[in-house]
Amino acid sequence: MSDRAEDEPGIAYGFGRHRGLLVDRSGIEEIVYGRALLYLEKPDADLIRTLAPRLSGVIVQEPVTPYAPEARALWSLPVPVLTGITVDDSWLGHEVIVDFDAATTAPFLLNAAGLRLHAEVASLAEAQEAGHLADGWAPLRAEDLRALPAAERDDLWRFLSESGRPLPAIRYFDEPAGGPPAASFGRRGVRSLSPEALTSFGTIVDQSPADDPVVVLPMVAAREEIAAFAAATGSRWRLGLDVATPAAALGVADLVDDCHLLHVNTADLAQHTMVWDRTVRNDVLLPPDHLPLVVLQLVEWSVSVAGTQSIPCQVALDLRPSTHLLDQLRMAGVQDLTCPAPLIRHWRHLLDHTP
Repeated sequence: MSDRAEDEPGIAYGFGRHRGLLVDRSGIEEIVYGRALLYLEKPDADLIRTLAPRLSGVIVQEPVTPYAPEARALWSLPVPVLTGITVDDSWLGHEVIVDFDAATTAPFLLNAAGLRLHAEVASLAEAQEAGHLADGWAPLRAEDLRALPAAERDDLWRFLSESGRPLPAIRYFDEPAGGPPAASFGRRGVRSLSPEALTSFGTIVDQSPADDPVVVLPMVAAREEIAAFAAATGSRWRLGLDVATPAAALGVADLVDDCHLLHVNTADLAQHTMVWDRTVRNDVLLPPDHLPLVVLQLVEWSVSVAGTQSIPCQVALDLRPSTHLLDQLRMAGVQDLTCPAPLIRHWRHLLDHTP
């Protein structure tokens, strides 16, 4: 598949890159997360406008110059259009990138850093925002799911099910038990296993379309805490661990028996390690664009243990993407990164422009 010749007539408008997987020649190319890239031999503005809510973009085989009558109609459409591109059999079964700004198409290659991006979402809108740019989903927070109206929660699960990526794990409640200030730190996560919370959590997990969902346990520091949760829930779910404390990071090798997902929460891990509230800015203790060295060492150790045990491992970051941070992740052997949905686009841009 070659780039479109610079002197070939045609127009392109829109923004950014769109990734997809060509599944047939019938005119629809399925985009990851359910959106579609429409392929047409000739421009059909009415059809495009009708399908616009489902579309990530449009490729038209026939070149259209900016002076052609069709150009005005194409410019007015709510989705990006690229003309003068022929989809042939070499596209079949291959993931491709369509860059509407550069007016080119190219095979999708794993970025040089080898990173897969997983979006952290709390609503359907955030999932749709991350849609075609993310490689997967971070664990969903139980408190976020509980806060959604029932209809939106159903729509979110439907969207995730149709995304073409594995369904996310569900993270147990990470709310202070008993309210501040006494219980705002020590009683978080699995350290508060009231019957009411467990019943509420079970209802939330039961709404997942996954046949065998993974439940991630936050604020774990000892094997006994994992055992207490398993006993209280009758060992009904596969378990993952959220590494958010220095104790969990240092002792991770002793915590991962029967673990199905290791999720390294660098935000909590950094503030607990540096003994500084991450909601209060301190660029020395908690720099905004890279991890403190001691935290990076804890991340590297957790990732190495997960690799040795063949356990999927995601590292959660809400820091500003930077080349310094990317170099740190490479050094630590991180392959799966989770971040808030709005940062996915910035990470994708950084990865696309990093050798």
